[in-house]
Amino acid sequence: MELIREDEDALARLEARLDLLAQTLSTLRTRNAELEQQLNAAEASRDAAVAEVDDVREQLARASEESEALRNRQREAASRIKNLLSQVEQMDLLSEA
Repeated sequence: MELIREDEDALARLEARLDLLAQTLSTLRTRNAELEQQLNAAEASRDAAVAEVDDVREQLARASEESEALRNRQREAASRIKNLLSQVEQMDLLSEA
C-alpha cells in the first residue's frame, strides 16, 4: 500500500511539474509574441526615421546647390556692377576733359 502511495505522490509531483512547465511555456509564448510586436514597431519606426533622414539629406543637398548658385549669381552681379561703375567713371572723366 505504501508503495502505491509513493507512486501516487511521485505521479502527483510530476503532474504538478508538468502543469508548471505548461504555464511557463504559455507565459514565454505570450512574452515572445509581445516582444515580436515591439520589435516590429521598432523596425517600422527605424525605417521611418531612415526615410526621414534621407529626405532631409536630399533637401540639404538641394539647399546647398541653391545657395552656391545664388553666391555665383551674386559674384557675377558684383562684377558687372564694378564694370559698369568703371565705365561710368571713364565716361565722366571723358566728358570733363
